[in-house]
Amino acid sequence: MIALFMAMTTAWATDADALEQAVHAEMQRAKTDLHLPDQPTLHHIGIQILDGEYATIFAQDGAVISEDSGPHREARIDVRVGTPEMDSGNFLASLGNRDGIQLRGLHHEEVEIATRRELWLALDNAYKGATENYAAKKAARGERGNEFPADWAEADPLVVEYSPPAAPEKDMLFERVKALSTAVGNASHVENSAFIGHDWQGKRLIINTEGTKAWIPTGRVVIRGEVIGRATDGARLRNTRSWVARSVQDLPDANTMRTEIEAASRWVEAIQDATVERDYLGPVLFEGPAATELFRQLLHPEISGSPPAESAPDPMSDDSTPIPNARIGRRLLPSRWSVTDDPGHLMDHASHYTYDHQGVAATAINVIEDGILRDVLMSRTPRLDRTQSTGHGRALGGDRRVAMPSQVVVTPPAGKPEMKLRKIALSAAKSAGLPYVLVIRRITPPSLSEDFEFAVTGDGPLAGLTPPEEAYRLYPDGREEPVRGLHFNGVDRRVLRDIIASSKTGIATQMLDSSGTSERFTLGEAGGIPVSWAAPAVIISELELRGHSGGETRVVPRPEQP
Repeated sequence: MIALFMAMTTAWATDADALEQAVHAEMQRAKTDLHLPDQPTLHHIGIQILDGEYATIFAQDGAVISEDSGPHREARIDVRVGTPEMDSGNFLASLGNRDGIQLRGLHHEEVEIATRRELWLALDNAYKGATENYAAKKAARGERGNEFPADWAEADPLVVEYSPPAAPEKDMLFERVKALSTAVGNASHVENSAFIGHDWQGKRLIINTEGTKAWIPTGRVVIRGEVIGRATDGARLRNTRSWVARSVQDLPDANTMRTEIEAASRWVEAIQDATVERDYLGPVLFEGPAATELFRQLLHPEISGSPPAESAPDPMSDDSTPIPNARIGRRLLPSRWSVTDDPGHLMDHASHYTYDHQGVAATAINVIEDGILRDVLMSRTPRLDRTQSTGHGRALGGDRRVAMPSQVVVTPPAGKPEMKLRKIALSAAKSAGLPYVLVIRRITPPSLSEDFEFAVTGDGPLAGLTPPEEAYRLYPDGREEPVRGLHFNGVDRRVLRDIIASSKTGIATQMLDSSGTSERFTLGEAGGIPVSWAAPAVIISELELRGHSGGETRVVPRPEQP
């Protein structure tokens, strides 16, 4: 057995050496030969190879629909022309135009000439795209005297040697997904249930012209499930559960997961005849999972310091200077609240990492102190008031590397027990003239949301948060009455300043996320980058929610179970 392990380790190391040599050879050739007449020269080349294995299973209504597993290898090429002060990056040209980023699928066998060919084609295309983007960016800026930040921050070269990656635990993943699907697949009140499990384990090779050559481990497993039923008035009822971990063995045990999905199923059954909360304006208590999602969705763009990409100037303002979303000095939370992000804190979480996707060492940052944004997370894209990366530059696929939260802890000045928090919420509702207070237990994760919103001139405010999945009325006598059909109305970061009470910070919840843009809402069931958020339950003094049934009474009865 020991001899077999040693032989496998040697084979992996040999494959890694061959891949490094192919990447290095093409990078050296590009540094020498990539140039066009009267075009700016390149100042940075970054090549990343994502190399590993995956396993995916999809089950529906208690039966397995599909299974898939195998190797995956993909190259990401970043070419920047110009200078670090102004280069081809951080600019959004017209739809369909090329830029300096190219993705290229690679074969799985170690054939050097084949690998080099793909890299050569990708580098050539990326360089030409970079020159086009640079020209468009220069034209957009024109003769305007606006002050722009630099485009690229310096970073020390990184060297991390190769070590064999973990392998997906395919059999364990498949058994877990099958068991979850079976647990709710035959329930009489369930119209449909679906589950997906995905395990990815591998390495990220980063090589660039600054001297970095690093093998960074990458891996996470996600299982997501949905249970769908039908109300008596025909409305579609849906509840979901998600689990994210570093590996299948790090997931909650099978009984715990089964209990959670059965609870989701029971909630769908419980609200079949529940009241539709047509119009609610008043205090709202966000319990554990909902509170975590509240902070994740509203705080993410407020602490991520990467400036938006430049674009052609707005004809109305004639200005192409990007305005950062995260504004240092802005009050985001009540006094004495704090927020920290430390990628190295929870070592057993999938969100833990030592170096980001740009090869920069991860740093712990105190982003919010006394409720005010004092610092921001940064990638290698500078802004006027922050020029160095904090090691938070991450992104999916060919997206621009921007600062992303990793392991966030939201800490209130003091935490109240659950019963005290409920009394405060009921008192606030009484002051607002309401006979009950609305409590939200769960909010749909963005990647599982089925809602799509956009605004045009004259439209009302957008929701600002994905819809509640579990909500109920809490009465002074302790009675809980489930409600359904709710959607938020006009929620934004400012509601966090209206927190009137909270519990202590809860345990960290592992999730999948993406950059703080609309892309966060189109991740797909198994997509995203691992993050962790720990937050307290909170009472918001006033929120507006609207509800509708969205259904029609069925004419054809449901078939009888055999």
